[in-house]
Amino acid sequence: MRPRDDTKRVALLEATLVEVTEHGFGVASVARIARRARVSPATLYIHFADKDALLEATFVHVCDQLIDTALEAFDAALELRQALREMWHALFHLALDQPRLFRFHDAFSHSVWMNDRVRERNDLRLAPLLDAIAQGHRDGVLKPVGLALLESFMFRPIYHLVQSQGSHPFEPTHTNIDQAFAMAWDAIAVRHDNPRP
Repeated sequence: MRPRDDTKRVALLEATLVEVTEHGFGVASVARIARRARVSPATLYIHFADKDALLEATFVHVCDQLIDTALEAFDAALELRQALREMWHALFHLALDQPRLFRFHDAFSHSVWMNDRVRERNDLRLAPLLDAIAQGHRDGVLKPVGLALLESFMFRPIYHLVQSQGSHPFEPTHTNIDQAFAMAWDAIAVRHDNPRP
């Protein structure tokens, strides 16, 4: 059996990211992905059992980039609002620089490939953030709602605003990004007496 080459594996993940965000899950065939990664389909199968395994691995690859960005910016020593603000800004700038990551994440999250194993893996990686959110609930800073609502009102707006190309596109100035964060915070916070930056 031939040894695995990590550079080829990453090339396949990146090719999958591009193919899916450009053409969708159905059209993104193994042959097209291998061609884009400049490897043979046989090489793809050295790294991944099948297309499903490749798609899941690409989602994990995307999640790791989002989670790394979030955790690098998140400082649990800060007051929760400020810590989330720093993280929100970092994620917003990542979304501006690499919108494909957010597009793939959104598409996979709403697909048949999403599963509890991947959710649990990501939750383990996000433990510092989830612990801070749980503390925010205990302290009465955050509304007593589940993670699905917190995610929808705090983090989903990033994707929506970056992707907005309608009649009123969002201008991503520092002030506008900060206003968007303030609105997201107001949606999840119990009290609004924390000082604004």
